[in-house]
Amino acid sequence: MSTASTITNLLKIIFLLILIVVIMLGGVYWFDHLGLVDYNKFIGAFEKYMPVFMKKGVEVTDEPALLEEEFLNKREEMLLAKNRELELEKQEIEKKKLELQEIEAKLTEETSRLEEEKKVLSEKLREYDNYNENIKRQAGYFTNMPPAAAVERIAKLEDLLAIDILRQIDAAAEEEGRISMVPFFLSLMDPERAATLQRKMTKVGE
Repeated sequence: MSTASTITNLLKIIFLLILIVVIMLGGVYWFDHLGLVDYNKFIGAFEKYMPVFMKKGVEVTDEPALLEEEFLNKREEMLLAKNRELELEKQEIEKKKLELQEIEAKLTEETSRLEEEKKVLSEKLREYDNYNENIKRQAGYFTNMPPAAAVERIAKLEDLLAIDILRQIDAAAEEEGRISMVPFFLSLMDPERAATLQRKMTKVGE
């Protein structure tokens, strides 16, 4: 037999052996798919010597496409993180907005309260001014009346009003540099009533 014929036969045998191995591996893979055998256990340590396409669970991928996919995944993760950050900032802004609205409501309520107190105070001041003006007028009337008539009317007044009038008579006399009529009025008054007014006038003065 010639050398060429021997080489040809050898190549045929090698090809047939490779074909048989491939068919066997394909059969094992199919049986693994059917759940009859464990492909990875059967192949075992020989898997690292096998081409990539024959390794179970390994897909042939194009490296540039894989890098682009990885880049897109990273970009999507960054966008999701940014959206979460923006959502947290939005929630914080809404929280601050609610706090400012509560502060504004409290300030509005406080302003209304102060305005109401201001009105009440203005009304009381107006009443006080009117009361003082009334006291001054009555003090003038009693000063110009006959003493007996003045004492009779003052004695019938409420204590506080009588005291305010008598004190105004004192103040007016002091401003004008003349002697006050109050001691004379009290001397003409019922002693008990005069003592009561004098005692309260002293307490008010203190």
